[in-house]
Amino acid sequence: TQFLIINLTDLYAMIPREGALHTLMKFLEKNLHHGKIDTLSIDGIMRMARLILDTNCFSYNNKYYQQTRGGAMGSAFTQILANIYMYEWEQDLIKHQAIHKEYMEGTSMIYS
Repeated sequence: TQFLIINLTDLYAMIPREGALHTLMKFLEKNLHHGKIDTLSIDGIMRMARLILDTNCFSYNNKYYQQTRGGAMGSAFTQILANIYMYEWEQDLIKHQAIHKEYMEGTSMIYS
């Protein structure tokens, strides 16, 4: 038996934006029936997601900066985006594990 333990540091700030947006699109296409949440289309959700990520600013020592990587710590949107990104990443691991298990009987993964 093999164990894999993963500890993530600074996930919100380190999440790759384009990868996260691609994952969000894939997640929405897979999970939304009729391509909408109420009256909001997938395209509308994706445009807002990009707007949120592209316009995120913060201040430090009385100076303003635009965040160019990841998302804002403490942002409800960034938390949801990171959860979706990690969920899809985890699903890929599970698929890989199933294929790996087929050839290597008894192999399993545990991660937190």
